[in-house]
Amino acid sequence: MSETTITNPTWYGEISKMFNQTDIDHMAPQGVQLDNYEYVKSNATNIYGQVASGNMPPGNPWQPSWVQTFLNWIQTGCPKGTIETTETALSGMALRKSAEKVAGRIRKNVASLSSEELEKLKKAFSTIMSMDHNDLNGYFVIAGWHGLPKSKCMHHIPPYNPWHRAYLLYFENALRSVEGCEDVTLPYWDINTPIPDVLNHAPFDSYTYPVDLNAQYKKGDKTSRYTWSQISSNLAQYEVLEDLSRAMGRTDWEDFHGGRAFDNAPNNTNISGHDGGHVSIGDTMLDQNVASFDPIFWFYHCNLDRLWWTWQKKMNATNLSGLLKTIRSDFSRSYFTNEFLTTLDPFTSMPINRTTVNVVDSLNDLDVDYQETAFEGLALEALPTMKGSSLLSDKFSLKPDRVNIRVKNLDRIKIPGSFKVHLMKNDKILRSRAFFQPNEAEKCENCVQHRAVNFDFELNLEEVAGAKLEILVEPLNKDAHGEKFPAKLMGNPTVNMRLLMTNDVILPQ
Repeated sequence: MSETTITNPTWYGEISKMFNQTDIDHMAPQGVQLDNYEYVKSNATNIYGQVASGNMPPGNPWQPSWVQTFLNWIQTGCPKGTIETTETALSGMALRKSAEKVAGRIRKNVASLSSEELEKLKKAFSTIMSMDHNDLNGYFVIAGWHGLPKSKCMHHIPPYNPWHRAYLLYFENALRSVEGCEDVTLPYWDINTPIPDVLNHAPFDSYTYPVDLNAQYKKGDKTSRYTWSQISSNLAQYEVLEDLSRAMGRTDWEDFHGGRAFDNAPNNTNISGHDGGHVSIGDTMLDQNVASFDPIFWFYHCNLDRLWWTWQKKMNATNLSGLLKTIRSDFSRSYFTNEFLTTLDPFTSMPINRTTVNVVDSLNDLDVDYQETAFEGLALEALPTMKGSSLLSDKFSLKPDRVNIRVKNLDRIKIPGSFKVHLMKNDKILRSRAFFQPNEAEKCENCVQHRAVNFDFELNLEEVAGAKLEILVEPLNKDAHGEKFPAKLMGNPTVNMRLLMTNDVILPQ
C-alpha cells in the first residue's frame, strides 16, 4: 500500500475503491452496504472508527494513509466527485486493468459497413422477416415482445437498459441463425447524424404485418416513419441530443438512466432521450404497440446500448460491483440485488438465462463490444448532479441563473398512447418533452404500477422571468380529446418551479 494521503478525496475518485469485493460481500449479510455512497456517507463515522482501530477489514487493516484519507473525506463533507476528480491514485486503489478482451461480436456504425457486410445483413433481415409468424427466430415473434401482441418490455424503471440489451442480443442471434450470416452483428445508427440512406431501402425501410395484430393494425399494413427533415426538427424540439449529452455526463445511475418513471431524478436523462427519439421518428416508432416492427428500431436501440456501454466504461461500471457503486437509491439497487426483481421476461425463462445481473458486463458475459464508443457532439465530461433540495447536514452550491420547472405527479394512464408536454410562454411553445407509452396504458401492468410521472424543463431563469406560462399536455392520438388533454383526467398534476443546487462541487460564479 502507498503511504500517500489524499487531501481532498471523493467517493468516485478514491473512497469507493477502498472497499474491495471481499469487503463488500463480507459485510452485506449484516446490512452494511460498502458499495453504496449514501450508506457509507451516513455511516462514515462508524466506518472510520472500525478502520482506524484496525477491526475492519478483518485480518487486513488499512494503512495509516488510507485511514487519514477516509477521515479527510469525512471532514470535507463526503463529496461524491467524479471519476475524473481523482487527486492522486493511491497504490492498490486505482482499478487494475488487465489486457482487455477482444469481443467476438463487434457492432459497427451502419454507415461504415462494407458492401459484403451490408449484403449479409440484408439477407439476415430479409430471411427472418419472411419466416412464419410463429417462428421464435422470426421477426414477427421477436418484435411482438416489445409491444403487441405479447408485450414483455420494461420502460421507465431500472431494468429498461438491461431488458433492451438482452432483447438486442436475442435479435442478433436470430440474424446469425440464417445460413451464411453466422458472423453478422447488429449495427447502430448514430442518432447524432442523419439516417444513412441504406435504411431508406428494403429490407430496412419497412415491415409488412403478416397477420392482424388487432382491429387497428391489420395484415398487409406497413410500418412507416417521418422524413429526415421532420425527424431532425423533432429531435431538436424534444431536446433528444441534449438529453443524451447530459446523461452521458452524469455520474449516478439514476441521473444517467432516469430513475423510476422520471420521478426519482430530473428527466433530462438517457430514457427521456429514448422517449423523445421514438416520438421524433414516428409514425410507427412513436407507437409503443408496434414500434419494434419498424426495422429502424433495432439500429436506434443498438445506439442507445452503445451509449450505456460507453457510460459504463467511463464510470468503471462494466461489472455489477462497479455499477452498484453508482446507484444511490434502494429502489434502483433492488433490481440488481433482489433475485425476484432481476428477471427479464421472456429472456430469463429461455435456455440461456438473461437477468439484469448477467447482462451488465457486455464484453465478458455477452461477448459484445462496439467499434466506436465515442459520440461526437455529446459531452463525456462529468456534470454535477443538479437538484432542488438537500439535507441540512450537506454543503451545497446554488446555480442562481438556472431554474427547473417540474410538472409533478401526472397520471398518464388515461392518455391514449404517447404524448407531448409543452411549456408555453405567452401562448407559444417554449420547450417540449415527449413520453413513450402504449395506446392503452391502463392494460399495461408496468404502466399501472408506475402511473405517476414527472417532467422537467431546465432552462435559464431569464427565459421565464415575468412571462405568462402554461403547461399543455398534447396526446399524439387526438381522436378523444383534441390538442389539449384535460388536467382532471391526469389526477390534477401540479407545477413546481425552483432554483437548482448541487452537493457535488462548488459551481463557478
